[in-house]
This record gives sequence, C-alpha cells and structure tokens, in this order.
Amino acid sequence: MSMLAACQPGAEVYYPEGPKVPEGDMQMRRRIELAVALRSWMSEHRPDAWVCCDINIYYREGNPRIVVAPDIAVAFGADRAAVENKPTYKVWEAGAVPSFALEIASHTTYKRDLHEKPASFADLGVTEYWRFDPTGGDLLGTPLAGEHRRDGHWQSIPVIAETPGTDGVLLRGHSEALGLDLCWAPPKLRLYHPATATWLRDHEDEAAARQAAEARAKAAEARAKAAEAELAALRKRL
Repeated sequence: MSMLAACQPGAEVYYPEGPKVPEGDMQMRRRIELAVALRSWMSEHRPDAWVCCDINIYYREGNPRIVVAPDIAVAFGADRAAVENKPTYKVWEAGAVPSFALEIASHTTYKRDLHEKPASFADLGVTEYWRFDPTGGDLLGTPLAGEHRRDGHWQSIPVIAETPGTDGVLLRGHSEALGLDLCWAPPKLRLYHPATATWLRDHEDEAAARQAAEARAKAAEARAKAAEAELAALRKRL
C-alpha cells in the first residue's frame, strides 16, 4: 500500500482498492454464492444491512495501513450513499462497523485466517467471525467454524453435525448476528432462515427457479393447447 501524502491533518490520504490476493475458482464461486444470497435476502428482509464482498475496509481515518478485507462482511445501519458503488468501505463515512465477517480459506490465506484475522476483526469491532474451508477441512481442519466476541474474548459457536438428508447438509451453526444458520452442504456453504424455514437463494438457485417456472409455464401452455384442440375436435364431431 502507498499514500499520496503523509498522514497529517489536512493532508490527502490514498485508500487503495483491494485486496490483491490470488485465489482459486473454488473460493471465488463460494464467495459469489454467499454474496448474492445475502444481498438478495437482506434487500427484502433487512434493508438496513449492507453486504461487503472482498473489498478493503478502513476503520482508522487518516491511516490506510490499518485495513481488513474479509471475503464477506455485513454491517447494519450503514449510510447507503456512502457505501453503494464505492471501491472501499470507510467506517467513518459509512457510520457502521460490520458485525459479521466470514473468510473462505485458500492455500495463500488460511494461516492468516486462523492467526491474524481474529485480532484484526476484534480491533475493527466485529462481533462474529466465521471461517469456511471449501476443501472440506484440508486447510483448517474443519469445513466450518465460528466465534463470537464475549467479554473481550472470542468464544466458539457450536457447529452441529447432521445426518445427511435431502438438503445435503452435513454441518450447521447459527449466526446470531445475521439470524441465519450457516450450513455446509458440499460443495456449498448455504444459508437458512430458521424463523421462516426457508433457504436463501444464490444465483444458481435463482436460475434454477426461473428455468422451473419457464418449464411449468410451457407445460401449462401445452395443456391449454391440447384442451383447446380436444374441444375443437369434439365440436366438429357434434
């Protein structure tokens, strides 16, 4: 990172975009799925929420060296005009600190996710930190782990193993910050709203729903045409 000017009162400060961390297709796809699902659901149910996706979050005005860039972060009560379509998230402009952060482990980041990020997120003011290992646990030792901040310390959030059912969920943990369950259903990390017993939809779910709706519409049209033809044939016989 670089600065255009020294961090002095009145000096112009450069807050770089980022991060520039190499990652694989697996991590990118899982991050996009979560970001789309959260943004879509929050826009309808929690319009005061803002979902950050892999951008630099600055929280010390005048010091661009103090920065974190979680794969996913959620802040409640942010000033939308200060964050929408912006290349970075500046806490002093947004007016809200993210309460939820999630990192998706990769070979280049998992050690920092384990040993450095907890302190950084505590300093930022995050109250809930989750780690997701899309390899199934090869990097972090477990596919899913979460911690919440209590009395100045990170405390583990229970993650329960489930018997695989039709939804394919193997692990489930509840996020108090979001009011949602985080569910490992390989290869995805899915989100579930227990109060309404509904799954949050990502872009693939939305596409599948559209295709199913189109198929139902075509089937209904075909049935209507068949009924019309049958009626026409009956009229002709009469």
